[in-house]
Amino acid sequence: MRGLTSSHLAVSPDGRLLVGDNRVASGGRSTGRNLVQGDQIGALAFSADGALPAVGDQTGRVALWDGAVEHRAGILRNVFPAPRGDTPEAVTALAFSHDGRTLTVGGDAGGVQLWDVPSRQPLGGPLTTPGERIESLAFAADGGTLYAGSPHVPLQRYVVDPERAARTVCARAGGAGLTRARWTTYVPDVPYREVCGDR
Repeated sequence: MRGLTSSHLAVSPDGRLLVGDNRVASGGRSTGRNLVQGDQIGALAFSADGALPAVGDQTGRVALWDGAVEHRAGILRNVFPAPRGDTPEAVTALAFSHDGRTLTVGGDAGGVQLWDVPSRQPLGGPLTTPGERIESLAFAADGGTLYAGSPHVPLQRYVVDPERAARTVCARAGGAGLTRARWTTYVPDVPYREVCGDR
């Protein structure tokens, strides 16, 4: 494919569309498209049904597009909660859940944040990582596990299914349960919810 020299590429699930660094190719023709603010693309991904491509940039923003990559469908601003000094964390990896409702964004400082696609809102706080650049993200076939890859750190595994995560937390809480006081201690940024049958 001529005219599509890119550091980042993504192919639509039906194989009819190839997206690169501010270029879109279909039917053997490549056209320019301003996919992000400026020209510094850090990651590309398609939802499983191809209806929603996501493009992350070096300023920490993610642009969502329609399936034909003709119209912008939305922007996720301030993807990572706190920039490193004066420089925002750049987006380096993207992955959609199998149902397309969750987008996971990885960054060059090790940030990993899950986003609710319909509401364009973050799902909780960032996941705890070793702090090294995230180069790849993928959901397991069951949709309840997320994998994150970095250059020098073993593959990280995160349970992201809410019910499984709640069971794990309750098991770790042991016989003491997850009372309001313990919730406030360990999850201060989230309103209390009864998840272990304790009050």
